[in-house]
Amino acid sequence: MPQQNLSIWEVGNLVISSDAEVTNEICREALKQSQLYLQQQFDAGSPIEELVYQRASFVDEILNQIWQQHISDDTPVSLVAVGGYGRGELHPYSDIDVLILLDESVSDAPPESLSSFLTQLWDVGLEIGHSVRTIQECRQQAEDDITIATNLLEARLLCGASELFESLQKLTVTNKTWDTRRFFELKRQEQLDRHQRYNDTANNLEPNIKESPGGLRDIQVVNWVAQQHFDVKNLEGLRQKGFLANSEYETLQKAQNFLWTIRFALHHLAGRKQEKLMIDFQRELAKKLGYKDDDSRLAVEKFMKDYYRCARSVRQMNSLLLQLFEETIILADEPREVKVINRRFQSHNGYLETINPGIFAYYPYALLEVFLILQQNPELKGVRASTIRQIHAHLHLVDDSFRRDIKNRSLFMEIIRQPKGVTHEFRRMNELGVLGAYLPEFGRVVGQMQHDLFHAYTVDEHTLFLVGNLRRFSCEENREEFPLCSEVFNQLPKPEILYIAGIYHDIAKGRGGDHSVLGVVDAKAFCERHNLSDYDTSIVTFLIRHHLAMSTTAQKSDLEDPTVIKKFADLVETTERLNYLYLLTVADIRATNNNLWNGWRDSLLKQLYHSTHQWIEHTEAQAKSTREKSYKKYQEAMQKLLAKGRIQEDIGKLWHAYDLDYFLRHSVDELVWQSEQRLDHIDEDPLIALRKHNDQQTLEIFIVTHDRAGIFAAITAALEQCQLNVLDAKINVTNEHDALNTFIVNGDRLDTRQITRSLEKQLANTSHVKPYSPTITPRTMKLFKTQPNIEFETNLQQNHTVMSLHTHDRPGLVSAIAQVFLACKVQLINAKINTLGDQVEDIFFITTANENALDELEENALKEQLLSSLSQ
Repeated sequence: MPQQNLSIWEVGNLVISSDAEVTNEICREALKQSQLYLQQQFDAGSPIEELVYQRASFVDEILNQIWQQHISDDTPVSLVAVGGYGRGELHPYSDIDVLILLDESVSDAPPESLSSFLTQLWDVGLEIGHSVRTIQECRQQAEDDITIATNLLEARLLCGASELFESLQKLTVTNKTWDTRRFFELKRQEQLDRHQRYNDTANNLEPNIKESPGGLRDIQVVNWVAQQHFDVKNLEGLRQKGFLANSEYETLQKAQNFLWTIRFALHHLAGRKQEKLMIDFQRELAKKLGYKDDDSRLAVEKFMKDYYRCARSVRQMNSLLLQLFEETIILADEPREVKVINRRFQSHNGYLETINPGIFAYYPYALLEVFLILQQNPELKGVRASTIRQIHAHLHLVDDSFRRDIKNRSLFMEIIRQPKGVTHEFRRMNELGVLGAYLPEFGRVVGQMQHDLFHAYTVDEHTLFLVGNLRRFSCEENREEFPLCSEVFNQLPKPEILYIAGIYHDIAKGRGGDHSVLGVVDAKAFCERHNLSDYDTSIVTFLIRHHLAMSTTAQKSDLEDPTVIKKFADLVETTERLNYLYLLTVADIRATNNNLWNGWRDSLLKQLYHSTHQWIEHTEAQAKSTREKSYKKYQEAMQKLLAKGRIQEDIGKLWHAYDLDYFLRHSVDELVWQSEQRLDHIDEDPLIALRKHNDQQTLEIFIVTHDRAGIFAAITAALEQCQLNVLDAKINVTNEHDALNTFIVNGDRLDTRQITRSLEKQLANTSHVKPYSPTITPRTMKLFKTQPNIEFETNLQQNHTVMSLHTHDRPGLVSAIAQVFLACKVQLINAKINTLGDQVEDIFFITTANENALDELEENALKEQLLSSLSQ
């Protein structure tokens, strides 16, 4: 165990005499040995707080020793630690911030020895952040910048003129630099802004353990406000002042130690200052901290669940304490305004509170009534801190008996059925632990993360985002954002069915097995407990069992094939179910991660929704065969082109070489646009046309060139060289041997000139196409290596083979596949490229060179070549 005030020279087995000069080599060796020592002690299980303080003590010794070698005792200068170092807390690679405090007498000409002092600090390997100021300059800059004022609150004298430091303390701390009220308001706003930068959630895939909501900064904000107003320096001081109960102090102290442990280990693993808990460190940290895999969950998922729960505790306590501080600092002199709401609750200066501390003990149902009152009284600012504490103290009352009580069940359903406030109150119920207590199955997924790049949030956070998305569909002010969703939502007879399905759709994640099957059991039990009819229950369970069906069909199937629409319509059965499922699917995708939703997915889901709706309603607009559908599109596109002034004879001559498959696989809008491009550039080869597709990050590219081997390989190599993701591809060859290629792509940077040049270059040399092979693979893609899974299915009706490929994502993947198709003489007629974080689930509709489905030997040969290529 590390000993308090252990000397850095002892740790390094270095003998330093009081009058000997400490060389750079000795200091570097001492710092190196001290880091090794602290790492060994960490691995041995020493208390983290001792290690953090010991690290600061080691640095103190080095700075003192070097200071004495450069600065004489009579020089009117002080060396002051500020920031985290000022608190005496240092992690292995934390910032070492110091202030060199000058007396006015030397401010114009600081001692030259200060420069040599700072130089030696850098020479020995200490990355020092320093400022040089007089006391008056400190005061002035602190008045202008709250960050500087905050740093000075934590100032600690290291060496030099003590009277100078005392004068600084009197001027900036004793005589407050900032008005306490203003300091509090700015720090609170600073925190709100910081939280927004992290999507106002602690449950991100790669949280920042210092800056994210629920991170160490939230604890520091509490300490800064307490220090400014109450003259206490730490959590213990707040406990002594009565702001923290013993249990709250222990919770917060335990959370801080856990976060310190993670940060300390993270710095050592990274070998540098590292605050972002990146996914490539999470596995190693879990192992280092003693977590182990089991049959249902990975060690890293257990570790991250503990982190998210810890962050939630910190955020809860931060909110509670800042509200208490607000009452003490901001509202102390304002008149007390109390408005009775009912026999159990009242409004206290805009916050909901119980009329007396025994309310929850006498009326346990009030633990749910809190949230209903907040929904019905939107002018309330929230729950008063004293009432939050009472909720925490009475959560044990939410037991099986509580859940069986018809009054509590009715209250919960009333909360779900409210026209406003559903999202806010579900989120508040989760933050206060009430939602997980009332629905224990939900409590089990609080903080549950899936260790991949697809799911950006924990299950509970994703679920609440999903419910929030559903609510947005009901709000008139958001109608322009998702007009179809808003229209469909307004047709729902019972929106609460949708919310219940949203809450339960991922409830069984982390248990092993199919979560959509296991979730049905929990959802059905909920519906029975809350007296939903058999009909409503059947809709809820259908939505949970098949909540992935619509996105899977839209992104993996040929939506122009009537048999696909019939199969999906047979699953859905009614337009009512279709409406619920469509809304749930859109909300689910948008709540999974910020990059998943795009115009392409939006258009696919809309197409599937409308086609299925027409099929169920037996409308004449819905063709029942591929031939009928092709002919309908032919006629509609012809009419639109004629309306644009095009000549029927020219159109007929162009289309004469097309087969029915071309009309089947393209929308009417595509048929019109592509035909106009060809009519205007009839002799151009290659013809390359581009236009925006639904959103600013998605492009539709139409490429016409003489048919030959290597076109698909050339196009995909060109597109991937431009850092574009291929989402969809359709290839048709006319009777005149022209290849018509339609690609949907997206990317962060859409440079149409660069794309056109890249395509022209590759198409000019299709006989020697090289796949795109980047020299650098993104760090996250290296973590999730999946053995490729390839399956084939023959579509006898249309005489082609459907190949599905599931593997890990990597740059150049599609062009590598295209090279294999080229080598195996396989023709692509359609493709759907579906990237889900670190994984891809791609569907390719392929034929032989003779336009037939592949036989078993051809499938095996293609599979062997693909596995060989993708394993490189």
